[in-house]
Amino acid sequence: MKRLLFFDIDGTLAIPGQLPGEAVVEAVRSARRAGHLAFLSTGRTESTVPPAVAAIGFDGGIYSAGARIVVDGQVLLDRAMPRALSDRIRAAVEDAVASYALECASGAYRSQEEFLLLPEEGGSSELMRMATETGWRKLEEYTGEPIYKISFQAESREQVERAARRLEGEPVSFVCFENMVPGVTVLAGEVSDRDVDKGRAVERVCAHFGLGLDRAVAFGDSMNDAAMLRAAGIGVAMGNAPEEVKALADQVCESCADGGVAKALARMGLTEGL
Repeated sequence: MKRLLFFDIDGTLAIPGQLPGEAVVEAVRSARRAGHLAFLSTGRTESTVPPAVAAIGFDGGIYSAGARIVVDGQVLLDRAMPRALSDRIRAAVEDAVASYALECASGAYRSQEEFLLLPEEGGSSELMRMATETGWRKLEEYTGEPIYKISFQAESREQVERAARRLEGEPVSFVCFENMVPGVTVLAGEVSDRDVDKGRAVERVCAHFGLGLDRAVAFGDSMNDAAMLRAAGIGVAMGNAPEEVKALADQVCESCADGGVAKALARMGLTEGL
């Protein structure tokens, strides 16, 4: 019976800044050949999905952590934040953290030329994404395009807490991604509309196909995947995920570096006997 498969990108399908492994690429394609449907489910905007990931082939995607949903070219949801809300979020993070980026349909505008953490220093998948992603635009080029979410880097936990306090009472989802590298204090996070998340997006895609959430299988590695892992009939956390994410999942597979997605799909019998 057909399953709907949802895949985060960074730290799940691919290590940020690297190409998806051949085994993962073939496993996703094999699952589609077996009759299942595959969807990206990423915090990235649609325009910033790496070409090598898009080339795997998907039946649609959830972008901007659930704010935009596209299925077979049909837009099911496109919900940027209200301008007044994004202005308040921007003011809060600008005052509190070291750097931030406004993530829009056409790309992302960041407040600093370079982020604080270099790729070789490691960290959470979101830190690595920020450090390795190309095509960032200068904040000075931003002209008022609607914003889906605002991501940030902080030099300390105190900066994160300061931003969170500034946003108390606002209708937002505030996520800080844990850094698992000893001695590195830089943290990444994001702020988005409280009524938008990957879990609600998975529900909408399932409803579009007339299927229950029990037919959904979701793969993720960070806290912006939490709602998706809880919503799906089977939520699979990557082996490289923080313990708090693993605790939310039904299963834990091998790490992204070890081709966890491919191995989990095969174990569940969702590929063509790979």
